[in-house]
Amino acid sequence: MKKITYTLIGSILFLIVMAGCSSSGDSKDGEEKVKLQLGHALSEGTPASDLINDMAEKISEKTEGRVEIDVFPNSQLGSETEMLEQVQLGTMESAAIMVGTMQSLDMKMAIEDLPYMWKDIEHAREAYKGEFGEYLAKVMDEKGMKKIGYVEWGFRHITNNKKPIVTPEDVEGLKIRVAQSKLRIDAFEELNALPTAMAFSEVYGALQQGALDAQENPLANIVAPKFNEVQKYLSLTGHFYNTIMMVVDNGTWDKISSEDQKVILEESERISKEVQVKNDEVELEYIEELKSKGMLVNDDVDTNAFREKMLPVYEEWEKDVFGKELMDIYRDASGW
Repeated sequence: MKKITYTLIGSILFLIVMAGCSSSGDSKDGEEKVKLQLGHALSEGTPASDLINDMAEKISEKTEGRVEIDVFPNSQLGSETEMLEQVQLGTMESAAIMVGTMQSLDMKMAIEDLPYMWKDIEHAREAYKGEFGEYLAKVMDEKGMKKIGYVEWGFRHITNNKKPIVTPEDVEGLKIRVAQSKLRIDAFEELNALPTAMAFSEVYGALQQGALDAQENPLANIVAPKFNEVQKYLSLTGHFYNTIMMVVDNGTWDKISSEDQKVILEESERISKEVQVKNDEVELEYIEELKSKGMLVNDDVDTNAFREKMLPVYEEWEKDVFGKELMDIYRDASGW
C-alpha cells in the first residue's frame, strides 16, 4: 500500500513539475522564450517607427526566436504616459517613449523640453551617447526600467493657420497644442502663446474643428498624420529636440540571457545610427512634400530671438527641479 502511495505521489509531483515548465512558454534547447509587447506613439511610416519594426524582426532572427517583440505603434496601447505606467506596473514589458514624457515618473526627465538646448544637431546626438544620456538612463533604471537605446525623433517645428512664424511676437495669442509637459507649457507661455496640453491622437480633430490654431512636431510627425490638410503654414522654428528612449522593465530584462541581451543592445545601437542617417536624408523630402501639398513653408525664423525670449525657464527649472549637477552635465554637452 505504501509503495502504491509513494508511486502515486511521485507521479503527481512529476506532472506538476512538467506543467510548471510548460507554462513558462515555448522553449528551444531548454531556454525560456521571452515575449515582449513594445508600445510607442510614433506614426507609422516614419523612420523611427519603421526601424523599430526592423529591430524587432532582427532580434527574433538573431536569437532564434528566444526573444520576440510585438510592436504596437501609433498609441494603440494608450498615450505615452499610460504606456509608461503599464511598463512600471509590469502589464507591458517594453516601450519607446519620448524622454520628456518620462517626467511623469521623475521630473528631471523634463530637461529634454528646455527650448533651444543644443547649439546644433551634432551636439544633441553626442550628448545622448555620453554622460547626459547615461544620467537619464540611470534615472529610469531607478524606476525599474532598463534603457536599451535612444532613437532620434528630431527638432520640432510650428504649424498654424494664422500666419508665418518669424519672431516671438508672431506666437502671441496662438492657441497651440503641446505634449503633456509642464516645461513646454512654461516655455510657450514665455512667448505669450496659449499652450494646450493634449494627447497626440486628438490633435488632428482639434485643428480641423478650430479648437486649436497650431501644433508643434518634428517634420516626420507633420507629414505622416497629414497635418497639411488642416494647417496652412509651417515655420522651421526647431525649438525643441526630442529623443525616444526604448526601455524594458527590469524584471523582464533579467529573464533574458546575457547573450540575447547583447543582441538587443547591438540592434538598438544599429537602428539608433540608422534613424539619424535617415532623418538627415528625408528632411528636405518632407519639406518639399508639404510644399507640394499646399503648405507655405518659411525658414527665416529668428531663432536667436526665440531662444532669448524663452531663456528664463532655464534658471527657474534648474532651481526648482533639475539641480546644478544635471544642468552642469547638460551645459558641458550643449555646445553653447
